[in-house]
Amino acid sequence: MGDAAPGLSAATQIMSGRAQAKALKTEGVMLEAQAKGVDLQALQSSERRREELNANMAAFMASRAARGLSLDSPSGIAIEKELARQAVRDENVERVGFTNQSGALRMSAKAKRRAGSTANIMGYVGAGTTLADGVSNAVSAGLGGSKAPNRALPNSAFKW
Repeated sequence: MGDAAPGLSAATQIMSGRAQAKALKTEGVMLEAQAKGVDLQALQSSERRREELNANMAAFMASRAARGLSLDSPSGIAIEKELARQAVRDENVERVGFTNQSGALRMSAKAKRRAGSTANIMGYVGAGTTLADGVSNAVSAGLGGSKAPNRALPNSAFKW
């Protein structure tokens, strides 16, 4: 191995860390986009359920009117309330599912972005370690240039 090997290895580690960071951050962006898609699905589902409820209520009222039943009878009002209660409950259950899915995607996106930052940092740490090892090996092998002069003061320089 020549003197350039630690430098080349360090550059490779930095580039690898950057590439991993970019890939992980891209995954994070994609997961965030999926979470936004789930939020949109939740809104569409809620709107669809409200439209279904309105259609069911209209059909129920039309059926009662066609039979000549009073629209404000206690039993009719109770049925309307029950239809509305069930529709709201179903909408809330579905909304919780969408919220959980969206939240999980957002947490995964955040974890990917954090992992991307860590990968970038680790690329630089690995490069620094490689360079330090290369310098240490070069000095150990005598490739570090001339030996530094001993600048220690003689004992006689310290007079108390």
